[in-house]
Amino acid sequence: MGERRSSSQPRSEQPQRRPGDALEAFARRARELPSLMALNAAAAEALDAFAHAGVDTLVLKGPALARTLYESGEHRGYTDVDLLVSPTGLQTARGVLHERGYMSIDDGLGIVDLAGAADAETWVRARGARSTGVMIDLHWRLPGAETPPEAAWAALSRERGWIELEGRRFATLSHQGLALHVATHAAQHGVRDGRPIEDLTLAVERWSPETWRGAATLAAEIGATAAFAAGLRLVPRGEVLASELGLPATEGALWKIANREKRPRGTFHLEAFTGSRGARERLLVLRRSLFPKPEWIAWQYPWARKTGARLMLARGLHLMRAPIWAAKAWRFRRQARSAKAKDLAP
Repeated sequence: MGERRSSSQPRSEQPQRRPGDALEAFARRARELPSLMALNAAAAEALDAFAHAGVDTLVLKGPALARTLYESGEHRGYTDVDLLVSPTGLQTARGVLHERGYMSIDDGLGIVDLAGAADAETWVRARGARSTGVMIDLHWRLPGAETPPEAAWAALSRERGWIELEGRRFATLSHQGLALHVATHAAQHGVRDGRPIEDLTLAVERWSPETWRGAATLAAEIGATAAFAAGLRLVPRGEVLASELGLPATEGALWKIANREKRPRGTFHLEAFTGSRGARERLLVLRRSLFPKPEWIAWQYPWARKTGARLMLARGLHLMRAPIWAAKAWRFRRQARSAKAKDLAP
């Protein structure tokens, strides 16, 4: 039951790389982080290539926050490049990255986003089977946004900020958009991830009430009010700000944030199954859940890569474990719904 971010559209015309290559690239990336200079150069190159291909793009987090939130003499590092692209240009952007030597980690590991919960996918630049350490996260919406990506993009790209990168000027989110993203990013990762919480703490202290009111309006427009409010409430001054902005209760969202590491495998598949429209969609979810791609099986069971017989054995083991995962996911879902019900209580 692969549940991480994934491309929803196959790119069968591209040369196939072995899943072991993607795994090696990912592991090497974790060991050898690129310098900020290399990341900035890669970001500028990708942004120029997207512009040449007609793909509208906004810079997220990383350099955008380093230049707008942090003051002179302060350091805000980053280990990858985050770019928000127009949904209509997403497929073109994927092709541009592929042409420049990047490969999708999610595709290489056979991960499929059945529940539509993904908001981005990760691309790593490789030379042969070896990673250069440069990764680009290609986003098509912000975390927590519930409106269709096209509507969210229209709202987020309507007003823009600008930063300098490699001596050139590139677009980023507006100040209100950055504030919204800082809060939803904290909600996405929770209090155990220090960087998003540090960004949020500084943003609440340094940005004006007018900026946060604009962020709240933008959150409502893209259906991200719950994530925005829950993110703010992860830090003390943000909790006060959420009250001042009149944001709704978020017990359900806060419960999910607090229990995100306990979320059992199969949770997104259960959501996809219960949210399916008709028997045909339910059968598709079941087939994808019970019979995932060989790349995903090899990722979960490395010993299964050596022979076809081992792969079949691993598939059998996956089928045996699926009912246990489904039961745990159902229990987790009931607990989440119970916590969310408190938001509606008088």
